[in-house]
Amino acid sequence: MCGIVGYTGKRPARKVLVDGLRALEYRGYDSAGVAFGGERIAVYKCGGRVDTLADILPRTTAHTGIGHTRWATHGAPCAENAHPHLSFDKRIALVHNGVIENHEELRRELCARGIPLASQTDSELVAHLLALETGDIPERIFRVAKRTEGALTLLVLRAGEDKVYCYRRGAALLVAEGEGECFAASDMAALSPYARQVRVLRDGECAVLSPSGAMYLTESGICGEGKMLIPPPAPARTSKCHMADEIAQIPDALSCTLDSYMHSFPARERTAEKLRTCRNVLLVGCGTAWHACLYGQEVIEKLAGKPCRALPAGEVDSPRFTDGDTFAVFVTQSGETADTLRAMEECRKLGAYTLAVTNTEGSTAALAADACFLLRAGAEIAVAATKSYCCQLLALWLLAKDAEGISDGKEEAEELLAKCRAVMKAELPAECARAQKLFFIGKGQDGVTAKEGALKFKEVTCRPADAYSAGELKHGAIALADGDSAAVVVATVPCDARRMRTTVSELRSRGTKVYALSTVGDVGADFTLPLPVQDECALAPVLAVIPLQRLALTAALGLGLNPDKPRNLAKSVTVI
Repeated sequence: MCGIVGYTGKRPARKVLVDGLRALEYRGYDSAGVAFGGERIAVYKCGGRVDTLADILPRTTAHTGIGHTRWATHGAPCAENAHPHLSFDKRIALVHNGVIENHEELRRELCARGIPLASQTDSELVAHLLALETGDIPERIFRVAKRTEGALTLLVLRAGEDKVYCYRRGAALLVAEGEGECFAASDMAALSPYARQVRVLRDGECAVLSPSGAMYLTESGICGEGKMLIPPPAPARTSKCHMADEIAQIPDALSCTLDSYMHSFPARERTAEKLRTCRNVLLVGCGTAWHACLYGQEVIEKLAGKPCRALPAGEVDSPRFTDGDTFAVFVTQSGETADTLRAMEECRKLGAYTLAVTNTEGSTAALAADACFLLRAGAEIAVAATKSYCCQLLALWLLAKDAEGISDGKEEAEELLAKCRAVMKAELPAECARAQKLFFIGKGQDGVTAKEGALKFKEVTCRPADAYSAGELKHGAIALADGDSAAVVVATVPCDARRMRTTVSELRSRGTKVYALSTVGDVGADFTLPLPVQDECALAPVLAVIPLQRLALTAALGLGLNPDKPRNLAKSVTVI
């Protein structure tokens, strides 16, 4: 889940690389580094953020280089383990996104050959292996790729050349050509300021970038045209942070998702028919996307009348009850989440029909699935997902509504958009976030919202928070309730209102202060934030989660934290 960027051309490479790394920093910000090409490769790296790296870089005239911003997997986040890595002969430098799963075996081999290792990383090993090979760099890359297991996406420099060598396996890599220059990067964010079109490298494909253009190779020779995309404009930050901007963009993002479903989803009819006629449904995601899947399970069972199961992607090693009569939905904002992609591959092997619900055109998930629905929510830079989660909920509801076959859901979705704007500034009192113990409580679809609220709070504040089912609270967890705790109760389902009132009473009787989000009126809380009543009750979670996102944001800012870059997290988890 690191970010990598490469450039060769007429511009000073320093600015292109630093700007590109800043745009990619949400993919990892443990350490950063660049290497400049020339007769001797010059490497500069540091622990910490890209701004720290920029401060130590010299003013250089180099026109070729590669850069990396890291989320640590092997080795501590420090300068020694930062990329780029140099080969033992100092002739090759590389940056890597991925994990070498057989790194221990390769490390033992290199040590036995007397190759000195300068870091604890798996990536450094690849640099040495390339130096031990003979022939041109693409040939070396293809041979080394056969010796390594796992995700291997590389940018490579060789001393004395003005070329950047690119290779993709597992993690995404994009290439753009301009007049007298070429670019490469992990995703669009780094290319948007420079490129009119970008090419998506396919697995096993190598690109040789030079000022005169790009050449694309596979092991069998030169290959033809690949998938081309038009980069969207780079997002501008207008508030305190990207997270605040992205929460504010939720109504517009939902509108784009609705329009995409109604007018730009070519597989809509086929997908609805598959959902209507399948025997069972499997929903798969990670983190926030898994919470969207839990919501999808509720609405698909209710509207489509299909047996449905939501699983975290890491638990789909060999999914039971999955076969050619299974409709499998894979929810991933980035389209590059490693566990989700592996689960998709397992389901495809078993004959399931696969649908990717993603926000990223040209992503691995979008290309690998039988069908793909693009959310078109716009770029999401903050690590904590906000607008993309709301759009995932709407997308899954629209899928279920189509399968139900009564209406297309457009009227109910437009009602949601109108009411969404009314809750954009609705806030819970900031004091509830200051409790030593914070609970999020819900039931059914509200239980999913509670889970997502707790996750958002933990992600951006680095403070504990737990989500509990209202019915299960008294079976153990209520032991934690006392005067040092607070609870956020979500109540949007009328038939559950009585249960919620009982739960609130149980908490308050033990000294816990209770804050409620409610569309069902008074549930006996100390404070109630009323939410607009949605005629389609199943869409209420889209409204209810927004104040919880804002609560997490406000709490993080109050603690002096940067909510865009939470500790230990990265936006896209591209490693198993």
